[in-house]
Amino acid sequence: MDNSVLLEIQKTAYDFFKDFTNFETNSKAFGLTLDHSMNLEKASIASTGFMLSSLVIGVKHEYLSYEEAYDKAYHTLITLRGHVMHEFGFFAHFLDFKTAERMGKTEFSTIDTALCLCGVLTVDSFFKDEKISLLTKTIMDRVNWDMFTFDYNEKPTLHMAYNPDRGGDYVQKKPGFIHHWDMFAEQLMMYVMIGGSQYKHLAKDLYNGFSRTKGSYKEFEYIYSPGNSLFVYQFPLAWLNLKNVYDEDHISWFDNARTATLAHQACAIDYQNEYKTFSKYFFGFTAADTRFGYRVHGGLPNTMNKLDTDGTIAPFGPIGSIIFTPEISIPAIEEMRKIEGLWGKYGFYDSFNFEEHTPWISKRYFSINKGLELLMVNAYLYQDVHQAFMSHPIIIEGMEVLGWKKK
Repeated sequence: MDNSVLLEIQKTAYDFFKDFTNFETNSKAFGLTLDHSMNLEKASIASTGFMLSSLVIGVKHEYLSYEEAYDKAYHTLITLRGHVMHEFGFFAHFLDFKTAERMGKTEFSTIDTALCLCGVLTVDSFFKDEKISLLTKTIMDRVNWDMFTFDYNEKPTLHMAYNPDRGGDYVQKKPGFIHHWDMFAEQLMMYVMIGGSQYKHLAKDLYNGFSRTKGSYKEFEYIYSPGNSLFVYQFPLAWLNLKNVYDEDHISWFDNARTATLAHQACAIDYQNEYKTFSKYFFGFTAADTRFGYRVHGGLPNTMNKLDTDGTIAPFGPIGSIIFTPEISIPAIEEMRKIEGLWGKYGFYDSFNFEEHTPWISKRYFSINKGLELLMVNAYLYQDVHQAFMSHPIIIEGMEVLGWKKK
């Protein structure tokens, strides 16, 4: 395949962020991006991290001017500094698209804040501007990682979120801190950020504190997350370029993501008699739109010891692994491009399912899934965002503190 389809994916994904972000001058919500295309009121703080990163790609490929990108980045950071509600520096997950106010009783989320901060660091590194750097420093310095750290099973561990409201999102008993990152999942970038922050003394113990459970599917052995949803291996590495990088235990998270993707494909092939959507091209058990709304699916192995799927496949699954497994991701893209009705104005729709008599294709675009497509295709072709993010002093120092080294 030539690069034309990949360039289409990059451009249409960029256009999504251009068209579904609040760029209204003087709006308190300037720079906030919608959670998905079918709710024009709800923004996701994680989506803004992808939008900020898209500006770098836009400049590099002349989708917009340097000056316009700078203006959008600068005013988005103004929004993040002063208009988005936060607790201990961690942003509210969902926000009003027009006012930036916290939506309902949404939680203050570590992972969604981290995804946003990835975009913040990307534009800071790219523009190298005093005003942007000052805003970035204010936003980063107020993130109090210590407040979210506690001992769990005698190991320092990060809480996942905080919600002060009774009956709030994810609050089960009393309000306060919610759940914890005691397992491997999509949180890797947090430890690097902590390592480059004033809380660097916490970074190594927190990183070493989460469990690394190994399992196998056929010949593929890897460290898997409890639910084994494919996105957890992909999201941190949309910014972190960890190819040929190993930690002090000689773990390569890049190689681990590659093996996980190959295992997901093998699993889809093995179950194609039960699920007619599956094939060697249509693989990846992940979080996506389904006939029944947004669902998080997972491959084998997982803690339930059974495949978690309804047969739905999301294009961002194979696309999100293109830097790990181009030999299977590129053919998957070629085959998905042939599916009538799957491609729209902003590229591939979120998902498809051929299990029922009438094929089902989502008509929704989820911003974080579209963002993963954008960043991973760019990483495969150009590494514009990878180069900016990895050259930020916070990331360089964080890698050193963790002892992550290129070999």
